[in-house]
Amino acid sequence: MEKIIEIKNVYKNFDQLEVLKGIDLDIYSGEVVAIIGSSGSGKSTLLRCLNLLEEPTSGEILFNGVNINDPKVNIDKIREEIGMVFQSFNLFENMNVLENCMIAQTKVLKRDKEEAKEKALHFLEQVGMSDFIHSDTRSLSGGQKQRVAIARALCMDPKIMLFDEPTSALDPEIVGEVLDVMKRLAADGMTMVVVTHEMGFAEEVSTKVVFMDDGKILEASTPQELFNNPKMPRTKEFLKRYL
Repeated sequence: MEKIIEIKNVYKNFDQLEVLKGIDLDIYSGEVVAIIGSSGSGKSTLLRCLNLLEEPTSGEILFNGVNINDPKVNIDKIREEIGMVFQSFNLFENMNVLENCMIAQTKVLKRDKEEAKEKALHFLEQVGMSDFIHSDTRSLSGGQKQRVAIARALCMDPKIMLFDEPTSALDPEIVGEVLDVMKRLAADGMTMVVVTHEMGFAEEVSTKVVFMDDGKILEASTPQELFNNPKMPRTKEFLKRYL
């Protein structure tokens, strides 16, 4: 398997607050990596460092062998290959569903409108939103918005998808519809890094689970190993609360 992302000794400070403390992690093509841990452990900060929404204070992040925090690197080109799905959807409210999925394709990838539309329709169908293409995004439920956000990211043909707690803003009864879409993506071989509180998803779908605590990775192993045989007392304590 080819290595898509290498994280080497990454630290991140916000003024005096040290949020990431020497993170090392490799992510391979086709892996689904679930990052778990309590709030404030640095999970979302680590994810946002992977496409430089947050800039590491020190250390290196390599994407396909390119050090993305090198000032000479065109981060916008890198971001074209890294899809990001946020907790709060981040859809354009002045555009309908179809337009949301076409705008970056035409503006960033310079696709013509017909090709962009075809791609958008394809992925909206994949996430079960093809009946809503002309809908005002403000009229959608949270689960529907998140599925549109996933389709929009997929339209850019990313090499990897980053999900930052994609279900935490959703009502419990609609969490399943978003997780189902993510499960299908995983089954199709999409490389994914998912910050999540959904332990069932982490256990069932991921190929690697990373447990973070206080800005460090305490354990990283297969879901079977981490959930059934955690090594660290802190991991055991965390899982006891969640499982």
